[in-house]
Amino acid sequence: MLVLGLAFLLAITGTFVFAYRAGRQARQIHSANEPIRAWMSIPFIAHTRHVPAPVLFQAIGLQPEPHDRRSIRHIAHDLKRPVPELMTQLQRAVDAAAHASGNQPR
Repeated sequence: MLVLGLAFLLAITGTFVFAYRAGRQARQIHSANEPIRAWMSIPFIAHTRHVPAPVLFQAIGLQPEPHDRRSIRHIAHDLKRPVPELMTQLQRAVDAAAHASGNQPR
């Protein structure tokens, strides 16, 4: 009886572990395929697209700052440039980095 109870507990634990991993993978796929939005920060885009943040900062003409968490909208306002222009430049940089590494652009 004890063995049966332990096997049941192990099966339930395994179910939760695999469900958590599947959910985490689904969220990563969703965020990687989401288009660049004005609310996103450069480090967020770099993380979700697997592109170094300095590459993205340089793509929009800024010196890389590791703790710059401003949104694209905020950066565009500070630089007095249109938000769509920055988003286009960032997408081009992401696509170029994906092409350089052999991955498909997202």
